[in-house]
Amino acid sequence: MPSQRSPERLPDRRAGILQLVIQDYIETATPVASRHVVEKYALPASPATIRHEMHALEEQGYLTHPHTSAGRIPSNRGYRHFVQSLMGHAELGMAEQASVRHQFFQAAPAVDEWVELAANVLARSLGLLVIVAPPHPERLRVRQLELIALNELLVLMIVVVQEARMIRQLMPLPQPVEVDELADLAAKLSGDLRGRSAGDVRQAAQHSTDAPQHTVETVVLETLAQVLERDAQRAGIPAIAGLGGMMAQPEFQHEPERSLELIELVDQHAAEDLIPAAVIDDFAMGGAMHVLIGDDHPTELLQECSLVLAPYGSSTPDPAAPEIPGYVGIIGPTRMNYPRSIAAARFYSQLLQEMIDAVYGVNR
Repeated sequence: MPSQRSPERLPDRRAGILQLVIQDYIETATPVASRHVVEKYALPASPATIRHEMHALEEQGYLTHPHTSAGRIPSNRGYRHFVQSLMGHAELGMAEQASVRHQFFQAAPAVDEWVELAANVLARSLGLLVIVAPPHPERLRVRQLELIALNELLVLMIVVVQEARMIRQLMPLPQPVEVDELADLAAKLSGDLRGRSAGDVRQAAQHSTDAPQHTVETVVLETLAQVLERDAQRAGIPAIAGLGGMMAQPEFQHEPERSLELIELVDQHAAEDLIPAAVIDDFAMGGAMHVLIGDDHPTELLQECSLVLAPYGSSTPDPAAPEIPGYVGIIGPTRMNYPRSIAAARFYSQLLQEMIDAVYGVNR
């Protein structure tokens, strides 16, 4: 489970009280008083006893005491202990899973669309900021090529690549070509270039220029090489959604300057500031879910927030074309609903991986 620090063992009663305080504060965003805990959860103990335990939790650093309130709120350490030791394993409900799967399997077979859809659906369901990045290949390799004539001198090139992307490119022809000839050329090049990257395609283009009758083939190859190079540079651009829901959280409504800084980052599509490369490298090496709480985060603006990260990619990676895994990232206040956020990140990352394997698997 996500954690960078080993949890300390708390006495059962104290751990139970910490769990109730955190759950209540997540739900209400209001400091929690001992009498409220006793009355709401019908505890077989007096408010004085619970107050004593809450005081002990505060001395140990799991709770803190806002000076304007008689209640207590969780500290970063308290949230970490909750995530590591108290909340248990959470899953999305079956009805929600089925609804999300239905939306995804209606989408076009393109990772960019899935990433955009995941970010928007997840942001709406959580009311938090969501960043979803596709797996980032070192290079793109051809899986299939189609050439569709729009008129006698204009073709739509459709390239399916093995790194789970579909690319469309309009391409003018130097001379008219019959539809059957175009289909034959696409079939030939699909077979010849399967598994090949932009450099291989450029070499094929150079060879084709030696034969004058292959002018159209040369144009197709040169265009294909350009498309592969261009889209390899674009690969890995994350989708960001949910800024409105994030701004509606009480923590941001009360801190307009902090809100404006976050809005500016999102407007700039600065995913690398929201989730720095060092964080991606850390969790990508382990391949496991990661949770950064408060000052775990290297970006000062987000040190009063929490980040849930779940990696995904092909479950049958091709050693000839290594990739940086994609991720599902959820950013919210430290008061976020951790069980639901972690369950959602896990489910969406698994779903994206399943779809990549089903549609673009290496062995297909």
